[in-house]
Amino acid sequence: MTFDKQDKQALYETWMSYKAKARITQSEMAKKLEVSHLTFSRCIHGDGVLDTRFVFAFCQVMGVEPNKILPSLRDREQVSQDVLVTNKVVVDGDIEAVYYEGHTVIIEYRKPLAPSDDTPLERVS
Repeated sequence: MTFDKQDKQALYETWMSYKAKARITQSEMAKKLEVSHLTFSRCIHGDGVLDTRFVFAFCQVMGVEPNKILPSLRDREQVSQDVLVTNKVVVDGDIEAVYYEGHTVIIEYRKPLAPSDDTPLERVS
């Protein structure tokens, strides 16, 4: 996965906030992530390539979920939340047309009328 400028900016802003609250230095964070200070600095300031392992480890140490702060992961998560839904309808007649208008499905069908109680029945003798 590749991270874009917006992801790098979001990660940097999260780091700056975390750094101020936790009173931690870049060197200390680099040790926690088991990377060199130079590698950490390049990644955080946008000069280096962000790899997935670094990003997820970095977020874990800061106690944040990557998909909450990184725009590309948020976008991907929103897309993947769609589900396919199927509705079945039983029609009491012969379907003549099916179409839709916006989010409404319209089914036109012919239904034979049942004789009413008012209709006289033929007598068979």
